[in-house]
Amino acid sequence: MFQKTLSPLEQEIMTIVWELKKCSVRDVMEQLNREKKLAYTTVATLLQRLFEKGLVQRGSRGTVLSYIPKVSKELYSKRTAKSFMRTFVSSFGETAIASFAESIDKLPKDKKDYLLQLLEKQNEDK
Repeated sequence: MFQKTLSPLEQEIMTIVWELKKCSVRDVMEQLNREKKLAYTTVATLLQRLFEKGLVQRGSRGTVLSYIPKVSKELYSKRTAKSFMRTFVSSFGETAIASFAESIDKLPKDKKDYLLQLLEKQNEDK
């Protein structure tokens, strides 16, 4: 459906599309140009890539192309995290699981509690 990872600039543009919900190349440029200056053609090319990857839909308002998210930020995040974890665990096995478990202690208490609740729920579902 879509590529597992995005380049940092594609990720930045996708975040803007999620925030704006519907935007043109110029809308994205205005948001990006607060931090960095990019050419119109660069932004248009990156939006085209996101379209080709299935992350945005493209429509037109008169002669202006508009882009809307095809995948929610939450769904994209979940799929990316699952893909990363699958690859990480299949590549490093027990070491990956141990490293992940050890890193839980570094989380803020509320995040740790939430993660532990999710793990418990997964155990109950099986």
